[in-house]
Formats: sequence, structure tokens, C-alpha cells
Amino acid sequence: MLKYRFILASVLLFAFLDLGHTLESGAMPAELEISLDGSTEHGLGYHTSGTIPLQLTDRDSVFVVKAQMPAYWRLTPVYRTCRLNVAFITLQVVGRQNHDRLALALSFTPEVLRPSCSDHKPMPTSYESRLSTGDLNSMEFTLFVVDGSNDERTAEDSSHRGKLTGKLTLHLACPVRLVVSESLPLISVSPRDAVPWPLLFDDSKTSAELSMLAGGLSAVVGLTRPTRPYPPSASFLVASRHAALRQGFCFWVKSIQVEFTPVEILLASDYPAGSCEYKATREHEMLHYQDLQILFIRYRALIIAALRQAGFPTVQRPVFVGSVMEATNQSETRLRSTLQPIYSLMKQAREADADARDAPEQRVLTWSKCTDWYLPSTVRPIASLPSDLNGETMHLVSEQTGLNK
Repeated sequence: MLKYRFILASVLLFAFLDLGHTLESGAMPAELEISLDGSTEHGLGYHTSGTIPLQLTDRDSVFVVKAQMPAYWRLTPVYRTCRLNVAFITLQVVGRQNHDRLALALSFTPEVLRPSCSDHKPMPTSYESRLSTGDLNSMEFTLFVVDGSNDERTAEDSSHRGKLTGKLTLHLACPVRLVVSESLPLISVSPRDAVPWPLLFDDSKTSAELSMLAGGLSAVVGLTRPTRPYPPSASFLVASRHAALRQGFCFWVKSIQVEFTPVEILLASDYPAGSCEYKATREHEMLHYQDLQILFIRYRALIIAALRQAGFPTVQRPVFVGSVMEATNQSETRLRSTLQPIYSLMKQAREADADARDAPEQRVLTWSKCTDWYLPSTVRPIASLPSDLNGETMHLVSEQTGLNK
């Protein structure tokens, strides 16, 4: 069967669901390869083939494509003396895109094929080639949106004792593979929920130094904070290759990494290690650490679920892009917009946990554990303190005056 591939300069393509608007950027260029054969018991048959460019979106839609295609006559023996001529027919394709499937129906504008015979004898007019899009049972083609997907149908023409056999094949600029499992980038969030959140201790700084780290508050004896500024760092790796159709690239995200920084507990050096005050301060700050670890485990699952549902392109389902750099920037924006709402919820929950730990009755409980609290200088009582500073710091502050030295 002869194959002819035509890139038509003027093709009517529009979506019924979005009339008057251009297709969204990132839509997948595709080519619909069409092969049709009409046959009769007597008279003329024909063959037509060609390729129509399409633009598939990532959403459900309906579209219509019209194109002129050449029809090559196939003569039965009774007309073997006739010369082979070519006529052009108008072919219309109506498509419905539904997730990973395309339902396509063909329609012809009626054409009369008139061959030229060498004996100059009159030639009966061949019957018109008609196929209505309403006849979906016989000539509706179902294609999966994967590279090389094809379907073949045959329609009977009982009135003219003939058949029309059609074969449609879909080719994509970026091949897509159907997989049983989910098509997702490799997602990792560390530390893993089975591993305790890394914890660092530092008891080398004085209370005055801790006060400076806490934003100038007086007599800070303990701080619990991430070792790096919030929010957690997020990064990703991408890959690309040249597209099979048109100028562009097939782009996908290989992996996404979210890393929570270790927690750091700072204890004032004013209290010797092993002293009651040192132990009481450490116990209080460890409660903040435990709250942070529980918070991480609770929100880790939300982060993974959000990244799974964010729709990042994968090697099984790449996207067509004109610029890899632009696609990378778009992926970075998508990653940030996916994580930011979760980070906001985490911040609110962290502040609530810290406020509960630093409530006045909790601080009184901590100070009551030891009878010999002392600091280099006395401070005024503080009724209430913020639970963190710049979204980072939880702290224990002495509220006592006239402490014994």
C-alpha cells in the first residue's frame, strides 16, 4: 500500500470547547496518518493516504480537522484500459479527546471519480463516496494517546456492493508510554519517617549570646531551631531530548528532593553540664524537638501526596516544549506553588505547638524543678513570649528576679 505524507499548509483546527482562543502552551504536537481504501465488485475503487497535523491538549476536548487529500483510482479488470488519474477529496475528521483516548470519525465531501479511458468510450459515473459521521458504529476509530497507536475499521456499502476500509495511526512529537503503575518522578523527602530527625547540641554559648540570637530578648537560657532558615529546601532534576515532530524538545522531571534541616538545641553555658538547671533546660528544649519531629512525620505524607498530584511530566509522559530553560523555570514555579500551602500550614501548627510548650504554667513547671537558678544578671518578669522568631526559634527565658547566685 502506497504511503504519502503531506504536511498541509492550511488545516482548519479548532476546539469546540474553546472557540476563538489559541491552544494552550505545552500542547502536544501530533500527526494523524490516514489510509483509506474503497473497493467495489465492478467499476472503480480508490486509495487515499496522507498525514494531518494535530495539536493535542492535556484536557478533554472536541476538535474538527479538514484537509484535501488525493484519491488514486484502482481499476477493476473491465476498466483496465483506463488511465490512472487522481482526484482530490475533502476529508473531515471529528475527534473527541477523553483522557488517554481519542475517538475519531471520518466524513467525506461527495466526489465523483471520472477516469479517462484509451478507447474514448463513455465511462459510467462512479458512485459517490459517502461516509457520515453519524455512522459511528462502523467507522469510529479509537486511538490511545501513545506513540504509534492505530485502529482499523471497515464499512459495508450494500447499495453499491462495496466496502470502505480505513486505518488511522497517531504519532506524537514526544512518545508516550502507557504504564500500569503511576507515572511519577522519583520523590524523596528526608529525613525518612523511620529515622529520628537529626539533632545537634551546642552548650558553648552564653545566655547573652543566646539572647542576641533570639532577637535581643533578655536572659535566654535555651533555644531550639532548625540549623538553616525555613522553609525546607526543595530541588529537582530534569531531562530532555529532541522532539520527533516539529522543532522542540520532550521534557520531563526525573526526581524531586525535599530536605528538612537538622534541629539544633542551644543551651546556655552559664549552667554547667550535669547541673539541675542544665538538665531542666535540656528537658524543656527536648519537648520542642519532639514536637518538631511529630510535626515533620505528620506533614511528610502531605508533601509526598501533593507532589504526586502536581502533574509533573515524566519519562513515560513527557511534555513538548520549545525551550528547556523555560520548561525548567515553569517546573520550579509549580514545585514552589505546590509546597507553599503545606509550608504555611506547618508554620501555623509549629507556632501553636511552641506556644503550648512555652505557656506560663509550663515555664513555671520547668523553673520549679531546681532551687538554685542563677544568671549573670536579673531580669524583669515576662508575661508571655513569642513561640518562635522569624519562624525558627523556640526558647526558654528566665522570668525570675533576685535569683540566688
